[in-house]
Amino acid sequence: MTAGISLPEHLDALTDPAGNLRRVDGMTSLQDGTLVVLLTGEGRTNLYRLPPGGEQLLPMPRVDDGCAVWAAGARVLIQAEGNLILVDEEDRQSILTVLPAATQSVAAAWSEDGLHVAAIVDEVEVDGEEECIAVYPAQRGTVALMTWASEEGWIERLRIPSGCNGLAITRDGQRLAWCEPLNVVPEEADRGEFRGYCVARDELTQFTQGAGQAGEIRVRADGRGVLYRANFSLERPITTHTDLWWQEWGSDQPVKLTGGERAIDRFGWCNDDESVWATIVEGTRPVTRIFGLDGSERRDAWQGGAATSEVCWLRDDPAFETEDRQTYPRIEMGARSVEIPQSEAFEEFRCQVHQWTATDGTVIEGVVWETTQTEPHAPLLVRAHGGPAGDVVAVRSTGVAYRHLLGAGYRLFLPAFRGSLGFGDAFLGANIRCQGIDDLDDIVTGIDYLATQGLADPARVGIFGGSYGGYMTIRALAVSDRFCVGVASYGFLDNRWMTLETGDFTYEDEYFGPVTWPRQQVSAVSDVFPHLGQIDAPLLLMHGKEDPICPWGQSLVAYRALAARDVAAALVVYPGEGHGFRDSGHQRDAARRTLAWFLEHLAP
Repeated sequence: MTAGISLPEHLDALTDPAGNLRRVDGMTSLQDGTLVVLLTGEGRTNLYRLPPGGEQLLPMPRVDDGCAVWAAGARVLIQAEGNLILVDEEDRQSILTVLPAATQSVAAAWSEDGLHVAAIVDEVEVDGEEECIAVYPAQRGTVALMTWASEEGWIERLRIPSGCNGLAITRDGQRLAWCEPLNVVPEEADRGEFRGYCVARDELTQFTQGAGQAGEIRVRADGRGVLYRANFSLERPITTHTDLWWQEWGSDQPVKLTGGERAIDRFGWCNDDESVWATIVEGTRPVTRIFGLDGSERRDAWQGGAATSEVCWLRDDPAFETEDRQTYPRIEMGARSVEIPQSEAFEEFRCQVHQWTATDGTVIEGVVWETTQTEPHAPLLVRAHGGPAGDVVAVRSTGVAYRHLLGAGYRLFLPAFRGSLGFGDAFLGANIRCQGIDDLDDIVTGIDYLATQGLADPARVGIFGGSYGGYMTIRALAVSDRFCVGVASYGFLDNRWMTLETGDFTYEDEYFGPVTWPRQQVSAVSDVFPHLGQIDAPLLLMHGKEDPICPWGQSLVAYRALAARDVAAALVVYPGEGHGFRDSGHQRDAARRTLAWFLEHLAP
């Protein structure tokens, strides 16, 4: 495959990130009931204002690189381009403070005495010579926890371990909380602990010990306590669903608010500060529920669709983004709904949920996307999700991310194979010691089921995915004859090799067992490396040069193994990219190469 890619003009346009769906990235309500919304998509980030009773979003002056918004009385505070900017009622902008260089996490709040800000800042600077030196065992450094107030400016409060993130702050700026990762390397298990700091007392608080998989933390506005997401599972942190926990400041007794075995996508405080909302993926369907701080679930308290953004409150009504299988993201506020303008081209996308039975009798769900123009016998492209503890959510907007493939005439299939979130802990751990075997069977039986529904030609199926989805793509081509072509992004071949190279032992520990020597057969049963010689289908590999989770050498080995046998193969390595592609130019290049590869080897 050459560097130059030729695509039909209308398809090339569909690979442009400027065509991304518009959706809410931040939202806050001002004291007069005005809603301020930060929208991303279409290659830009813009602010909009929705006055009380308004029926459409009104654009505010453009703020480049805006990434967060907070209410400041009748005004709005924006984090953008390393600054905190105050925008008044006349849309005039003024910079209140410049964030310290290398700021990694920011929290802000506005009270009667003005603005309070907290930041986690990495102040360590290394010159070019030191940057080339790597010393093992790796030593964890420290970063600065800093606060800002108008009369004090920036003050360093204490040093905390590097990697801390998810900073939260009370209304008066006196109490802070964050998540502290347990390891110095990125872990599949996301193990961590929750910590807090009281400014007035200069006192560090350890909320948890043994939190297991640790997600986000929220501080109650008055500082009475914290709300966080964790599973407190040390044996199976990856394959145990997390719960929401409420813990009073100074207490070591957290209260579980959710009942376990549920995939919590996002959460936050309700307007009374005595209850919390949580959006949960149940199977492939998102729903939002209300929970009291005593753990009671108030099933009838939430009205409207599932919140797919943060929720803010207009007096007693929640305001949030929502979407479903039939509609694209919109803003819902009580009985009112305001559309987020989208491209008319997206109107032809359709989403369907299907169920089938795997070989061993397990019931599996999956989602199919197509357009109104998709032919009955169009080639089927299977997208294997990452994780494998990831989810598949049946919302219409997912199809927009694959508009270049749908627009070219392909039908898209996202199976929620065993190991996926949202179906309980037993299902989440059902691919332990059988990765690339039982979950691959879920995919293959799903294709057979779709064939009975007239939605697939078993002889014309491709597969693609990233991370675990990249592994699954390579594995499917190696041990199955059901796929004509594959595109694997930042995947892997060998579990033990990946464990030792990255330093993350949690993945192998949980899915195959502790690392032992001599190596037990069970730890190698899912590896692709021994089967590379069985791949005959064309395979495109793409990887980030700086990937710390699935090193790019795994893709290089796969490419050279296939090239040595004259199998159609190509490898693209993107400089500066980690696990996944962040640069918009790289994103577009990857989309164009993916589409061109499928068009060349499995044309509609």
